[in-house]
Parts: sequence; structure tokens; C-alpha cells
Amino acid sequence: MNHICRTALAAAMLACLTWTVAASAQTKEKSAPDTVIEVRVEGNKVLSESAVLSDVKTRPGQPYSEQVVRDDEQRLLKTRRYNNIVATKTQTDKGVIVTFTVTERPLIEAVIFEGNKSFKDVTLAAMLTFGGGDPIDKFRIESGKRSIQSKYRSAGYHFVEVKINQTALRDAGKLVYEIVEGSKVSIRKIRFEGNSAFGTRKLKGIISSKAKLWPFLPGTLDTETADRDITDLRNFYRSEGFLDAAVDCRKEFSADKKKVVLVFVINEGPHYTIRNTVFHGNKVFSSDEIRRKLKLLAGEYYNGLTLSRDLNSIRDSYGEIGYIEANVSVKTRYTDKPGLIDLVYTINEAQQFRVGQIDIRGNDITKMNVIRRQFRLDPGQMYNAVAAEESRRRLMETRLFGKVTITPYGDAPGVRNAVAEVTETKTANFIIGAGISSNAGLLGNISFTERNFDLFGRRDRNGKRSFKGGGQTLSVSAQPGTEFMRFHVDWREPYLFDKPYSLGTRAFAFTSGRECYDETRYGGVVSVGHRFKNRWYGEVSSRIEGVQVDDLDDNAPQDVRDVEGTTFLTSAKGSLIRDRTDSRWLPSKGDRLKISYEQVMGGFTFGQAEADYRIYHTVYTDATNRKHILAVRAAAGAIFGDAPVFERYYGGGLGSVRGFDFRGISPRQGPDDDPVGGDFKTFLGSEYSFPIIGRNLRGVVFLDSGTVEKNIEIEDYRVSAGFGLRLQMPFFGPVPMSIDFGFPLNKTNEDDTQLVSFSIGWVF
Repeated sequence: MNHICRTALAAAMLACLTWTVAASAQTKEKSAPDTVIEVRVEGNKVLSESAVLSDVKTRPGQPYSEQVVRDDEQRLLKTRRYNNIVATKTQTDKGVIVTFTVTERPLIEAVIFEGNKSFKDVTLAAMLTFGGGDPIDKFRIESGKRSIQSKYRSAGYHFVEVKINQTALRDAGKLVYEIVEGSKVSIRKIRFEGNSAFGTRKLKGIISSKAKLWPFLPGTLDTETADRDITDLRNFYRSEGFLDAAVDCRKEFSADKKKVVLVFVINEGPHYTIRNTVFHGNKVFSSDEIRRKLKLLAGEYYNGLTLSRDLNSIRDSYGEIGYIEANVSVKTRYTDKPGLIDLVYTINEAQQFRVGQIDIRGNDITKMNVIRRQFRLDPGQMYNAVAAEESRRRLMETRLFGKVTITPYGDAPGVRNAVAEVTETKTANFIIGAGISSNAGLLGNISFTERNFDLFGRRDRNGKRSFKGGGQTLSVSAQPGTEFMRFHVDWREPYLFDKPYSLGTRAFAFTSGRECYDETRYGGVVSVGHRFKNRWYGEVSSRIEGVQVDDLDDNAPQDVRDVEGTTFLTSAKGSLIRDRTDSRWLPSKGDRLKISYEQVMGGFTFGQAEADYRIYHTVYTDATNRKHILAVRAAAGAIFGDAPVFERYYGGGLGSVRGFDFRGISPRQGPDDDPVGGDFKTFLGSEYSFPIIGRNLRGVVFLDSGTVEKNIEIEDYRVSAGFGLRLQMPFFGPVPMSIDFGFPLNKTNEDDTQLVSFSIGWVF
């Protein structure tokens, strides 16, 4: 019994001692700090410890985090410098030691290219994302191989082969790309098979691959380009209603592998027709109201471009009346009848909004009122998305801004604010140069123009007076030339006192050598205009001018001799203009009418009445929104009274009947049949313009007709036809360079003709 008690007592004491030791150890472990006291790197042979730790976020002094350590492991692996990373934690009584054990990848000693003849080493090395001294990474090495192959194939080396010398890479760390270039392949011909809806010429205009045409087109075979051509042809067919169209490309190589015929094989499939248009979700407009806005209706062939414009038309209809968040989508639904589909429109009308406030941002120089006066939105009115776009376009056409965006924002019920963000551009131009005009000969040019001038100035933050930001135009120009010399200073305020009134002044002087005399003019013009809300603009102006005629030829006509010396003229002129075009620089729709009457007094007394009407129509818009535009112009002018030769009408040249010399159409007088001008002119013409390359080069074809007569009658009528180019150069802004080739179809023996006419600026 005593033995049992002693044994039990010993067991209890042992258990108590064990619990005490364990508790002490647990307490000691719990009390050990979890702060990182050291970060170590092991296994590194090439990279220094600091280089490894530059990608590690675990730092001494920070609390230990298992997640941060695991993220460090992944970050190190993503550098692709290591084959393996293992992070371990060592707990001490002072804190935690974190050890990153790295297994480094071997390095590339050098990158070598063998067999390359067409491209230099430096060119091929630029195709790689790595170089000597970087870790060996099989993925990047293979990617470099593909880049080299792509470089060669884009240059026509279709059969190029690129291999990697694995032995040199494994044994010496040298990356050797072994290149077998093969023959350079040129496209001999491009054919199409299976096409019946569209001709070869049309399809060739869709693709980028071109057959060789020495010396203009190299015609090199580029497989990637040919693959894109397949996609472009398929998209073209489907946009034209061939929704099942399939396209492939077959390459037929010559025996020596140096030439190829590209054969695009087309399976057009059925040409789909619209069976019906269905609308879901529309409440504001009935389905019939929406259909009346569309071009793609039942019975029409499906057309992707027309469908896109119809979607925009529906969105604009909602956007005009405040439903600016309306969402319109369309899906094609196949029917049980071959070649027939339904167009199913889904409309989420959302909420109608009014304009809250209008905010303007980004204008450091331009005054707020200069921007606000171009807006067609007003607080409180329905938010008109179409008017917002017109406002954006008007701001861009001021040429004060390089970029303008107008977007709605806010979350108030029924109200959306409009924010206009503008990026101001350089508005001052200083030009020194020379040029040639078919109307004025060789000209020098020294000019300064500031499109954002402020005559009255304002003080900036530093107290200095700035003469920019008022939206006025100041232009100073001197143009010395062989046949023509001109100097002028112009200033114009388009919104006087921030009202719809304009004020303009001009001082000028110029000298021109005419056919049998020299003409010098100097004077000034002051004009005041008013903008009416219905797109009419009225202007009254006054001119004071002195005109000197001297250096007459011995055979000068009597009408010229009658005005020899200096004549002073004053005049008052009234003009009315209605402009409903969509652009100042390249109108594509709308019309413009100008009528004017000027009463001249002084050395001569006469009246001058003129009318000019122009109308524009977009015939076609391509997939990149470039427009084919038809313009028609009719103009007439008549002088009532005794006008001197230097105030009469002359025809021919740019802005008149092309194909005839400047002042080449005129009544004649004297032994040399010199032009003396007429009291009546007419013009009727049309011009069709179309894009050629991008948005900067357009072509035109034209038909001009008109005459200049001594009296109000038509005895001889001139007609010409021709073609030309319009090149817009960014340096000159939206004003293009014009060159026209005109060919008279009907003329008189006295007329002076001219094949080529050219200048800078729109002339029709």
C-alpha cells in the first residue's frame, strides 16, 4: 500500500514538472518577437545579395508576414533570373530570420547571328528583348526566333529558317541563331476565285498585298499581310450583306521559289436581304417613326455601313430631345428562309435630361466667353447631344484648340452637367518663305498671324499685360513678287462686346503689273456685322482707296488712258449671307448664299450688285468616314454706271473659269486686244471631290462655265473641264494647296488659256 502511494506521488510530481516545463516553453515561444530581424540570400553566384533583394519587399524591422514572403517568391520568379526560389523562416529569441535560397539561371555569354546577309547583326539584335549578360530563358529565346522569322518574312523571305544551336548554348552559354534566308519572293500576280458580286479591281482595293510593279511597287510577299487581307476581304463581304462569306488564300510559287501568285479563294454565299425591322423597348418614338429615320429597311440588301449610320441616326433622335444615355443595339436574326434576316433593334431609352451647368476646363489662355459663345447648349434646356457635337465642331473650327471633348456628367435626377475639356494649341504663325501662284507669279511671303489676339489685353498672374486669349484675329503680311506686291494689316473681332456683332478693319497697299499698265492701290476698309439666330449674317462696310495707274504701254487702250494718274474712291457696301453648311473648311452638306450691293463714289460713281450661291451634297461616305462631295456654284455680278477698268470684272483662273488665264476672259480693246474688263459676269460650275490618300489628299473633277461681258448680256460663253488635287499640309492648318488642270471646251479667239492653276486655299 505504501508502495502504491509512493508510486502515485512520484507520477503526479513528474506530470506537474512536465506541465511546468511545457508551459514555460510555450510562454517563452509566445513571448518571442515576430519582427523580421534579418533577410538573407543563399545560393547566389552571379547576382549580388543587394541585386536579389531589390525585388523583395520583406525588410528588417517589419512584422513577419507569410503572404508577403510568398509574394516575394513569385516576384523573384517573374524576373526570369532564377530557376527556383525557396524562402524559409527561422525563429530566434530576438525575432525572425528570413532566408531566400535562389537557384540562378545560367547567363547568355553572347548573342551571335550566322547566315544573315540581308540584315545586319544590329538590326536583328534590335528584334530581341534580351542580350548578352541576361539569364538564359527558353521562352524569350524562342520568342526572339519568331521575331527574326517575322522580320525576314515581312521583307519577302517566305522560306526563311531560323534554328538555335542548342549545343553552343548548353556548353558555352553562347546563343547562336543559325539563319537560312532562302530566296526573296515577290508577288507576280493576284487573282480572285469565286467572286461574282464584286470585280477584281474592287477587291484589289480592299487588300494591302500588291503585285510587283517596277519601279513603283516592290510587291514583296508578306504572309502576315496576306492573312490580314483574308480578314479584310471577309469583313468586306459580310458588311455588304454576304454574311456567310468565307475567304482563304492559296500561294502558287514558281519553280525557283522567287515568284508567287496569290489566289484569294472566295465562297460568297447568299446575299442577305432584310425581311423586317423589329424594335423592342421604344416608348418615346413609335416603331414607324423610327423606321422613317432609317435607310436599311425591308427589301434592302444588308449593308454594315448603312446599318451603322442607322444606329447613329436613332441615337441622335433620342439625343436631340434629352435622352443622352439611350442605348441602341441591333442583332441579325436568321429566318427559316434562305437569304432573309430580320434586324432586331433593342432600345433602352433611359431617362430624359436637361442641362445643368456648363463647365469649361483646360483653357489657360483663352477667355471663357470666347469658348462659351460657340456653345449651342444652354443651362435649363433639354440636353441636346447633337447640339453638343455641333458645339465641339465649332470650337475645333476656331483653330484655337487641338482637341475638344464635351461630355455629360452628374447624378442629379433629370439633370446632367456638360463639361467641355479643351486642349489649347499654338495660335501664332510666323512665316518667311516664297511660293508661286498662277494668278500672281513668283511671290515672297513674310507674315505674322495670331488667331487668339486680344487688342485690349489683360494682366496675367504676374501682372504682365497679355495680348492673347480674346479670340480676335490679327494678321500682318508682306508679299513682294515679280508681278504683284502686297502689304496688309487686318484685325477682326468676331463678337464685339461679347454680342453677336463683328468689327473688322483693314489697311492695305499693293502694286500689280497689268497687261499694259501698272496699278497701285492703297487704302482701308472698316466693316461691322451682325449674326442673326436664323443663320443669316449681315454686314456693312466702308472703303476709302486711292488707285494709281501709270507706266502705260504705247498701245494702251483708250479706257486705260482715261484713268491714267491717281483716282480716289469711297464706297459703302451692304452684304447678307446665309450659311447652312456643316463646315467652314470642307463643307459636305448644306448651302451658302451671299448677296451684296456696293455704291462707289469719288472719282467715279457706280453701283455693283453681286450674288453667289453654293450647295454641297455628300454622295458617298466610305468606311473610314471620308466623304465624296458634290458642290454646285452659281454666281453673277453687274455694274451700274461708269466704272473704271480697275473696278470692272475679269474672268479666268482660280475661283473663276479654270483652264483660262487670270483675267483671260474679258472684253478687249486697242490694237493689242488688251483686256479692259466688263460690267457683267456669270459663273455656273460643279465640282466633285473625293479622298485619295488618308485625309490630307483629295482629288477633284470639275466643270466650269461662265463669261464676262461689256453689258448685261451673254454673247460668248466659256466652258472648261478638268481635274485637280487638294493637299492639306498640317503646317498651314485646314487650308489646302490646290492644283488644277483645266481644258477649255468652248472659248473665243481672244481668250488667254492656261493649263495649270495652283495656289493655297479652297478655290471653288
